[in-house]
Order: sequence, then C-alpha cells, then structure tokens
Amino acid sequence: MPTTASGAADCETYLHRIGRSGRFGKEGVAVNLITSDEKYILKELEHHFQMTIPLLTNDDLIERWA
Repeated sequence: MPTTASGAADCETYLHRIGRSGRFGKEGVAVNLITSDEKYILKELEHHFQMTIPLLTNDDLIERWA
C-alpha cells in the first residue's frame, strides 16, 4: 500500500507513485497523508482524474486494517 506524505509535483507523478498499489489487474489502495492546508492538492487530483478521493479518518483506517 503506497503512502504519500507530501503532494506530488504534478498529477502524472502522483499517478506513477500510487500506481504501484494495483498491479496485474488487482485493486489497490493508496493513502495520502495531508494537512488541511494541502486539501487543494486532492481537489486538483480529483479534477484531473475525474474521480472522488474519499476522506478516511483514523477510525476508518483502524476498522479496515486492524
């Protein structure tokens, strides 16, 4: 599971980084650790890739992977 702690320089770099989460036709998960000041990065990615990136809370992560 790729984890990023800072925004990529551009959308294609981000795609390259998180693309390792799903290989050979399998579904993957990538986690982005961002501050409230970096929310604009996710909005840019959502717009570029025409998708919604869901917000996960700490409780969501614990419930899913504990």
